[in-house]
Formats: sequence, C-alpha cells, structure tokens
Amino acid sequence: MRLRGSSLAPLLGLGALAAFSFWANEALQRPLATTTPRAVGADHSFSAPHARLFDSEGQLAYEARGTRLEHRAESGDYILEQADLTLHPRQDGPSGWHIRSERARFLADRTHAMLENMVEAERLGAPPESAMRLKARDVTLNLETHTAESTAPMSAEGQHWQSRADTFRADFTSQQLLQEGRVHDRHEPLRR
Repeated sequence: MRLRGSSLAPLLGLGALAAFSFWANEALQRPLATTTPRAVGADHSFSAPHARLFDSEGQLAYEARGTRLEHRAESGDYILEQADLTLHPRQDGPSGWHIRSERARFLADRTHAMLENMVEAERLGAPPESAMRLKARDVTLNLETHTAESTAPMSAEGQHWQSRADTFRADFTSQQLLQEGRVHDRHEPLRR
C-alpha cells in the first residue's frame, strides 16, 4: 500500500505536536532558576502602609503610617517615609502621643527607631492646660521603654510656656522631660 503526500501531512503534524507536547512537559517539570538574594538596596516596599506594633504583653503600643515603607537588604532596617506614629498609652497610664517625622528608620533590632530630620510630638487627649508639643531634629525613639532623646536642640511648648534646650530625653510613660545644656524657659501667666 502506498501513502500519498496528502495522507502524510496529518501524520507529520501529529508527530510535531507530540514532540512539542513532550518538550513543554519537560520544561514545566524543571524548577525555575533561582536568583541570589539582594545584598543592598530595597528588597521590598509598600505604598501607604499602616502597621500596628505590639508590646511583649500583646498590647497595642504604636501605630505607624506613612507614604512608603521599604526594607533595606544591607541592614535589615525598615524605612518609613513621612512617618506618622501614634504612641498608645499603657493600661491605666497617661495619655498617648502623636509623633511625626520626615523619615523613621526602624532598626533591625526592632527596639529602636531613628526619627530623621524635623520631628514633632504632641500629647493626645490632654486638656489645654496640660497640652505639650515637642520639636527637635534627629530623635532616637526606644520602642520598648517609650523614651525619646536627641543631642540636637529642642523646643517644648504648652498653653502658657515655652522652653528650649540643647539636648533632651523624654519618658512618655512617666511624662517626664529632662532638658540638658543651656535651657531657656519663658512663662506667660494668665491675664485676667
């Protein structure tokens, strides 16, 4: 029996499809090539993040918002742009604080944050006579002890007073502010 040219074409087509199917199956069974992990730069980032940080007892300690959060491969730090932090009060503790900075660098130890450039902090929920606003540059925030400090000049102001100092340390839990170096206070008594 003799095969004609027109009968051979479908057999060649089926043979080609079988070969292609075998090749595709082999390609899908091989694992994908792996790339080496990034050693420097941002290895992942998030737009408009909102994170909650809890203390060792499981209580909400901080909320962090910003425009962009990225993880730095070389250090393990997280960098939050246009940082907007809320320090929540501990149970039966004093009021919380709202803290803003141009950038917050949460260090790899996850217990410290470097608040870079201009930093502003304001006591939340306090009556006007107890209100307090702090302004400083380049502040180190201890996330575990709820303390902040800076070796740069700072200013603090309340309803009828202002204070400036060369350096400071603030304990947000006990509501204590320690100013060092040259300290200049100004008090404006109520006028009746």
